Amino acid sequence: MNAVVLNRQSLLDLATQHTGKAENAFDIAVANGISLTDELTIGSRLNIPNDLTKNNDIYNYYTAKNIQPATAIQVITAGNDGVEEIQEGISTWAINYDFKVAS
Repeated sequence: MNAVVLNRQSLLDLATQHTGKAENAFDIAVANGISLTDELTIGSRLNIPNDLTKNNDIYNYYTAKNIQPATAIQVITAGNDGVEEIQEGISTWAINYDFKVAS
């Protein structure tokens, strides 16, 4: 099966979405000749091997709710052209500023 990479998706996102198991990201990386930490190109197609073990509860939930996780951190580095660095992701968010904690 092929999966199209969405904006800010990582291999962990794709593995969870298409198999229900984040640990399948390692096998997806090997099947596509890439590293687990490679930044994925939006719109590219990655092979999701059909023989991967699925967590059907998670996979069915994501499919039924049309959940397409996209948790990759976006970083734009500052260069000679004056482009400002933008960092995003949970490691840069502030509680009650960028996200709310509910009990």
